[in-house]
Amino acid sequence: MKTLPKIILLACCGLAQARDLVLGELPLLFADDGGVAARTNVTRTLHPARTRSTPVLEADQPWEGSRVYVYGSVYFDETTRLLRLWYMTRPQAFKGDAVLYATSSDGVRWQKPALGVHGSNNIVFNIHSPSVLLDKREPDPARHYKMLGSGSGGYRAAYSADGLNWTAYPKNPVLKSGDTITLAQDPATGEFLAYHKVPTKIRGFSRRVVWLARSRDMQTWTEPGLVFAPDAADDAWATGPQQRTEVYNMSVFPHAGGFLGLPTMFRVTTARRPKDQLTPGQSPDDGPIDVQLATSADGRAWQRTEPRTIMIPRGAPGTFDGGAILGVSSTSVDVGDETWVYYTALTTPHGGALPEKKLSIGRAEWRRHGFASLDAGAATGRLETKPLQFGAPLLLINADAKGGSLRVALLEADGRALPGFGLDDSLPLTTDATRWTVRWKNAEKVPVDRPLRVVIELTNAKLFSLSAPLFASVVPP
Repeated sequence: MKTLPKIILLACCGLAQARDLVLGELPLLFADDGGVAARTNVTRTLHPARTRSTPVLEADQPWEGSRVYVYGSVYFDETTRLLRLWYMTRPQAFKGDAVLYATSSDGVRWQKPALGVHGSNNIVFNIHSPSVLLDKREPDPARHYKMLGSGSGGYRAAYSADGLNWTAYPKNPVLKSGDTITLAQDPATGEFLAYHKVPTKIRGFSRRVVWLARSRDMQTWTEPGLVFAPDAADDAWATGPQQRTEVYNMSVFPHAGGFLGLPTMFRVTTARRPKDQLTPGQSPDDGPIDVQLATSADGRAWQRTEPRTIMIPRGAPGTFDGGAILGVSSTSVDVGDETWVYYTALTTPHGGALPEKKLSIGRAEWRRHGFASLDAGAATGRLETKPLQFGAPLLLINADAKGGSLRVALLEADGRALPGFGLDDSLPLTTDATRWTVRWKNAEKVPVDRPLRVVIELTNAKLFSLSAPLFASVVPP
């Protein structure tokens, strides 16, 4: 158990610094004002996910035991056109926790191939809370995939060429403590970001909270620092002597303006029940767990979104996800007009007893990039971004302007007008589109030789994201 004063936390994690904003493969999202210079007559709305009535993946193989977790990651493979999922289970016949692999063409029906890596099954590695990163910057093809998880002695790292055959790094463990962890990568610096659990005393209680360590080689890591913990408002519900809120884990998704976090907030209603009152496999801490949203400009200093909306609603009591959402995948995936996040669903609160307590994997679904929007009503709203370096000579808008209108202008970084790219030159969006290519009367290609500001004027419309991907399907106005 550790307690660090604020001044030490700042030294551990570093102070926020100004970052160049690149609009490319990663979109600019609007859950906060990380990419916004000014806005008038627009309001921010958070959008909870749609969920399915049944799990998309359950334990149905002998080696999977009785439960599966998406302490893991999902990616879309452009070559095979399949989704690739790494998830976790606790098989009785396998030493420790097992990392498993599955594929799907639709993200709902999953195949569990017999890989032959650890027998005739889909087991690929042996670790707890496996977080897989596809590192597109890595020059060594043998290390395109990285993994962090919890194992003997602390958090451990591994690498792979294909995501199936894994090799432990020479130096392990790489971080102290253990349990849940999420691996992310800073798109600006290329650094690896390990968001992990270190029990910490806060307001009189030892709590689950999130710490961050950074690395450039997966072997040498910075001194971890506390970056996300429950505040006093999170404890406002508590009435009992041991009741409190903890952060079970947090998955982190980078975007052009910073990072989104999906912390799982654990309301501990009953704490530290004696062992003689527990059945096998039952946790001493009980209570529901809900997914909220947090934002950061640099991945280190985090802010809560207000109101503290539950982003993945739990189901009704008795349903597969009615008790708690234990964690979410370390990556989101964009497929067509939707964004998906997979989550570990519990039929009971955290401390439920077996066999009533069942764990399976569900899917949360949003409109593409639809975690949050900036909305304007009948009074015309205006948004101006910070200077953005375009990764491709086009601008895609994700907005719902049916029944309204949206126009776009470009400015130089210093605010001067860019001839031919004014609001009066813009061909307006008047429909609902997730990937609409912005055009002007006499121009379509956006200059890519210098940063530019984007101005958006909208009426009776919702703006979700901007992007400038190098390879994009063009959506006509």
